[in-house]
Amino acid sequence: MKTFALVALFVAGVTSSTIRIGSLEPVATIRAAPLTIVRQIPIVRLSHDIRGAEESKLHYETGNGITVSANTVARRGLGGLYEDESGKLVPSEFLIQKTGSYSYTNPEGQVISTNWVADENGFRADGAHFPKPVEMPAEHAEAHRIALARIAL
Repeated sequence: MKTFALVALFVAGVTSSTIRIGSLEPVATIRAAPLTIVRQIPIVRLSHDIRGAEESKLHYETGNGITVSANTVARRGLGGLYEDESGKLVPSEFLIQKTGSYSYTNPEGQVISTNWVADENGFRADGAHFPKPVEMPAEHAEAHRIALARIAL
């Protein structure tokens, strides 16, 4: 009970004092970090369209320029097995497919946009800010092919 009271007083924001519980002896001295003011950012636009158990669309925008969209579709007849919260495999006749996007402005002022898909092929995301594979020059590709051929022998 004493521990709970100490934690409760700390969470309540005791800044600097000696706490005495049930005796005249000091139990603990707590110095909490100064409070920081958190700026609340409003949601300026919100739309959530739910069409039964098989489809939903969500879109929102915040006051600081973040936009998020997500679409969910449950396709009947394409399901399989999935793992429930207890770790047991459960059959389902539905396959869930999700698509979406989000964008925000980074501290350098550049708009970062990402599109994503989550379906039977896993999660995939794409955006201009993602690293792109570099194509290997032809002469290196040929040397690589020859080296792999030698290893295979």
